[in-house]
Amino acid sequence: MFPFTRVSEKTAQKLAAVFFFTTLGLGLALTGFWRYVHQLTLTLPVIDAPQPVGANAPPIQRVSPLLVDYRLDTPGRGELFPAMSTAAASDYWPVAILTVTNTGTSPAVQVITAEIPDFSRVLRQTVVLGARQTAAIRISPELLPSAYNLQEIARATLHVAVLDDAGTTMFAQSRPVLIHSGNDLYWGRKFANAQVVARWVTPHDPAVLNLVSTAHRFVPNGRMPGYNVNERNAKRLPEQVRRQAEAVFEALKRSGFSYVSSIYTFGDFVRDSQRIRLPRETLQLDSANCMDISVAFASAIENLDMDPVLVIIPGHAFTGVRLGPQSSDTLYLDLTILPQGTFQQAVTRAQQWLKKTKPEEVLTIDVASARRMGIYPLPSAPQQQPAPTTPVAAEARN
Repeated sequence: MFPFTRVSEKTAQKLAAVFFFTTLGLGLALTGFWRYVHQLTLTLPVIDAPQPVGANAPPIQRVSPLLVDYRLDTPGRGELFPAMSTAAASDYWPVAILTVTNTGTSPAVQVITAEIPDFSRVLRQTVVLGARQTAAIRISPELLPSAYNLQEIARATLHVAVLDDAGTTMFAQSRPVLIHSGNDLYWGRKFANAQVVARWVTPHDPAVLNLVSTAHRFVPNGRMPGYNVNERNAKRLPEQVRRQAEAVFEALKRSGFSYVSSIYTFGDFVRDSQRIRLPRETLQLDSANCMDISVAFASAIENLDMDPVLVIIPGHAFTGVRLGPQSSDTLYLDLTILPQGTFQQAVTRAQQWLKKTKPEEVLTIDVASARRMGIYPLPSAPQQQPAPTTPVAAEARN
């Protein structure tokens, strides 16, 4: 047991009094401190009202137009490929480059506007240049559907203007440009832009939906589940993919088109570019080249939520489908054997191409990887009548 000590009544009263006055003192101190902080946070400094500027006040200093130099260049010889505009291509150019040099000792505010009438929205951006600073500004106005709907190369004009922060025009120039058909792909040097061909793979186009609908007739029970399979049947996935690929093949065969050579393009980049039909055009017409039919097949495969590939070798192209999600095993098909050939003949011919082509000459475009790179399908809306323009053929070459 703990010892117990009795405290006298007088001593207890003294302790109670000390406790009371101590508590009261602390309470008053805290109250005073709170009022001080509260008053401090609510009290704002008094700011004098701004004085009106007198008539003799000095003007706001702005950089003289004579102290700012401008140079407008149109790389790519002024030729534009609409399909490349939002594809983050590694070997492509902006519509124009405006080089601005501020030779003054004060910062310069530059408001840049650019437009290709009938073919682009108005681009507007503000740039602040420090004293004696030079900036190269890439100019690429967003293209309108009329640019993508072009079927031939067309002449247009780029207008660029620069204003200062007061709205005074500092610079204004125009440049002629040539806009390619929306179906023209610029491959780039050594096929540096090959991944961009994934833009022609358009899985949601109504013509592709009809193709997939037809393909359902050529599989048991009309089931085309893509890569979906339960765990018990996981080993059967490659055969499931093969059946669906064969169904799409048969649907393409029923369309009755025939093989033709590549469609040529105009302009200064005929050796580095190619005309490719969108699947909606291939499926509506009675002819297609190796790339046309390959992107049509790949569009149907992607619509089924499987991973298509496109293979480019010297002078030819064919297609394929991965046998599982991110699988290294791929079923390749050369569809140029259509309309008479069989599915097995398409597989055999693709394998023959792979065997006789040097590995370093085989370029594979994985569509799923291209999507992760931000390369999305071209617009698939019905074609619209383009704005009146002057078509340009071989005379467009410099």
